[in-house]
Amino acid sequence: MKNIYKVLAILITCFAFSPLANAQNQEGSLRDRLAKKQNQSQDQQGIKVPRVSVRAEMKNSQQTKDLSNVTWIRDVYRFIDIEKGINGALKYPVQPIENRMNLYTMIFKLMASGNLVAYDYLDGREVFTEEYKVNFKDVLERLNIPVLQEGQSFSYNDFDIPSNDVVGYYVKEAWYFDNKTSETDVKIVAICPVLALVDDYGIGANRQPQFWIPYENLSPYAARMPIMVSDKNNVMNKTVDDFFRLRLFNGEIYKVGNMSNKVLAEQYQNPEELKAAQEKIEEELKQFEKKLWVTNDSSYVKSDIEKGIKTKKIKKKRDMPQGKSGSDVKYSARDRR
Repeated sequence: MKNIYKVLAILITCFAFSPLANAQNQEGSLRDRLAKKQNQSQDQQGIKVPRVSVRAEMKNSQQTKDLSNVTWIRDVYRFIDIEKGINGALKYPVQPIENRMNLYTMIFKLMASGNLVAYDYLDGREVFTEEYKVNFKDVLERLNIPVLQEGQSFSYNDFDIPSNDVVGYYVKEAWYFDNKTSETDVKIVAICPVLALVDDYGIGANRQPQFWIPYENLSPYAARMPIMVSDKNNVMNKTVDDFFRLRLFNGEIYKVGNMSNKVLAEQYQNPEELKAAQEKIEEELKQFEKKLWVTNDSSYVKSDIEKGIKTKKIKKKRDMPQGKSGSDVKYSARDRR
C-alpha cells in the first residue's frame, strides 16, 4: 500500500513540474529568437543598423503604392548631388559616429548582413528580378575592399567603406494618376548610389552607378535613421525616409521615360537646349503637382494685388436703426455727433 502511495506521489510531482519545464523551454526558445533577431540587426563590426519592427513593416506596406493599374504615369530620373545644399544630409557623417551613419554606409551594412537586396544597374533599364540580383561579394571585389568571408557573413573594416567616394544618387520617380481612386501623387521607385572612384593609377573616374535598390525595400530602415536637414537647426527631426517621401532633395532631371529610352543629354547635345528642356519638364511637373492640392481663394486675391490689378471694394449699406416705437430715425450716429 505504501508503494502505491509513493508511485502516486511521483506521478503527481511529474505532472506538477512538467508545465514549468515546458514554460522554461518556451522561454528559452523565445529568448533565442529575440537574440537571433537582435544579432541580425547588428553586423560583425558592432555598429548597429536600424531595426525594423512589425509595425514599421506594416506601415511601409500601407504606404507602398501599386502602380500596375494606374491610368497615367510618367517616369522621371534625377541626380541628387550630395555636395549641394540640403542634399548634404545624405552625406554626413562620412564615417559612422556611434550608431549614426550616412545613407551609403547604411545600405552597405544592410547588404552585408543580407537584409537588403540590390539589382544590377543596366543601361537604361531597371529589372528587379532574381536573375539580376547583386552578389555582395562581387560588390566588394569591384570596390577592392579586403574582406574575410565565413559562410554567408563578411568581416571588413568600417574605414574601407567608400562612403567618401559617393558623389550622389540616381532617383527614379513615378508621377501618376489613378482614375479609379482619383489619386495623383509621386512615388519614389528606386535609388542608385553613384560613386567617383580613383583607379590604381590615381586617375579619377566619372559617375559610376553601382546598383538599383527598390525604395520600398529600403524604406523601413530609412524611416528609423534620423538626419539633420538644416545648418541653422541642428535638431534631427527628420529621417532619411522623410527626405525622400517628402521630396526635400534638389535633384537635376537627367532623363524622362520615352520610347527611345534616351537620356536628355543624348536628345539635347547643346547645353542651352538641355537646360531649356529640363526647365520645361520641371514646369510641366510643377503644374501637375499643383493639382494635388486645393487652392485657397485668398491666394487669387493676393495674386491679383501682386499683378497690380485693382479690386473693387463693395461698400455695404448699413441698415438705419429704429426707435423704440418702431418709427424710422432721421439722423445717423455720425450726424448726431
